[in-house]
Amino acid sequence: MVSILIASALISFFILASIIPHLFVNAQQKFAETEFQEEGKPKIVDSKLNIKTIAEGLTTPTTMAFVGQNDILVLEKDTGMIKRIVNGKVLPKPVLDVNVANSIERCMCGIAVSKHGSTTFVFVYYTEINGKDGEDKSGKQPIGNRVYRYELSGDSLINPLLLMDLPANPGPRHNGGNIMIGPDNNLYVGIGDVDGSFKVVSSTETKTQNYRNGIDPDGRAGILRITQDGQPTDRHGILGDSIPLRLYYAYGIRNTFGMDFDPVSGNLWDTENGPGNGDEINLVEPGFNSGWQQVQGMASLEKTFSESDLEDFDGKGHYSDPELVWVNTAGPTALKFFNSAKLGTNYENDMFVGDVHNGRIYHFDLTQDRKDIILPTELSSRVIEKPSSPGVNNIVFGEGFGGITDLEVGPDGYLYVVSIGLGSIYQISLAP
Repeated sequence: MVSILIASALISFFILASIIPHLFVNAQQKFAETEFQEEGKPKIVDSKLNIKTIAEGLTTPTTMAFVGQNDILVLEKDTGMIKRIVNGKVLPKPVLDVNVANSIERCMCGIAVSKHGSTTFVFVYYTEINGKDGEDKSGKQPIGNRVYRYELSGDSLINPLLLMDLPANPGPRHNGGNIMIGPDNNLYVGIGDVDGSFKVVSSTETKTQNYRNGIDPDGRAGILRITQDGQPTDRHGILGDSIPLRLYYAYGIRNTFGMDFDPVSGNLWDTENGPGNGDEINLVEPGFNSGWQQVQGMASLEKTFSESDLEDFDGKGHYSDPELVWVNTAGPTALKFFNSAKLGTNYENDMFVGDVHNGRIYHFDLTQDRKDIILPTELSSRVIEKPSSPGVNNIVFGEGFGGITDLEVGPDGYLYVVSIGLGSIYQISLAP
């Protein structure tokens, strides 16, 4: 097994960088207070569809995965627990309870499931701490953002295998954590810049954040790809052969909470959160550079941006503008292709995106070549100025869901929604 183990010198830098100046502490506290929408009454624009509450009373749920029909594993951000929901009932004992750092965006973050014969592997991304849940709020440093592989045995996750040991400092924001099994059966892991862009310690700025004179890639600010055993997928990486650069599928990513592969074209897409503006939906081709920290949103809107400012790893990386930008932050999170006809053929293989600030689900058709989304004429600029901008109503599929943190397609072919703000999971199906 090849795990990403960060060199001790780099770890020392991250520990130093975790001493956040008072200015940034205030900014982070303000962010925490407005991180997600905590109120709402879910509704769908299409009257032919129905909303059903599958589970409620969860504590800040983040992401979910199906392990069978009517059998769901759901992560709770702050408790370090993975709850199991069978036929709509939350089992009293969690299948896993680990110690997590949970300040701001540190959390129990992401989950993916893969079945191999009679064995069910469960992959989990969380911010691990050697102490009690949340002790990072009183100054204790997390061990790292870690990806483990477990085996599901009865109502427990057993045999943990550490696959990735990623930076968690300076933090506590931009940990990312969305993970998924790709069509190539490899594990894809999204991680943000982990607050490195604040320049608390200049040496924490990495080339994968487009700092030409920064340190070598350290596992942050990208989408990484490994095998389900924790190995590099290829002898040669897309951007280079050293570890961890060899593992990067994409880079220059400030923070991503959602990604999925188009079931028709096989292309990867993601969402990205900007610094109060410039939230994005991106087509992510191999070697994609999302531009952070030199650009967020449309490059043409940046007064001083030059593409020559970007790190391209000797021409192996490439920048492209996002397909859609929110100027006023919406906090796009989950991105899911609906590879089912259960809601009607007009939604089959279309893209759905949830947001955490407005509690909305957006719906997009794709162009014939599957490399772009189709937008209303009013949004031809590809820029949404505010939630009430002309044309936005034409892409809103549902609203009132509180802060949305995950969208999944169930074994039954219906769409499932995780609301961190309402502590619930919903099913969207055809109306009776």
